[in-house]
Amino acid sequence: MLRTQDLMQANVATVRPDLLVTELEQLLVQEGVSGMPVVEDGEVCGVVSRSDIVRTIAGAEGNAEAMLAYYQEVAGAVPGPTAAPHLASERIAALTVRDIMTRKVVSVDGDRSVREAAQTMISRGVHRVLVTTTGRRLLGIVTTLDLVRAIADGRMGE
Repeated sequence: MLRTQDLMQANVATVRPDLLVTELEQLLVQEGVSGMPVVEDGEVCGVVSRSDIVRTIAGAEGNAEAMLAYYQEVAGAVPGPTAAPHLASERIAALTVRDIMTRKVVSVDGDRSVREAAQTMISRGVHRVLVTTTGRRLLGIVTTLDLVRAIADGRMGE
């Protein structure tokens, strides 16, 4: 039986919760990943991904447009065409990873089978599962790509 600790990537890039989202975007590109565990005081406290960034940007733009519409209705002010994107970008520039991260961490023990890790990913609708100790210390990560590689390499059995 292939265990998660046999398949996991042990050298995992992590981020701090106080990192600015603009810096997170650069780090994701630099590391060539779509998401990262968030670690504070040596323990996993969340996960952040490009999906979180996109969702936040969409929300900020919608909120900016709603705010401008309110002021237009109440005060009769007519904002310029760049007002909403400007307000949204100011809001996003001040956000940290803590503001957008997913706090419910999907994790498994290193002794669990890879099959159990895959079933957890399917049932929770995630693309990565963290391998942690019971004290929430990060040991590694298993991604959907790791699973595909294991199947392609014949490590999953027939």
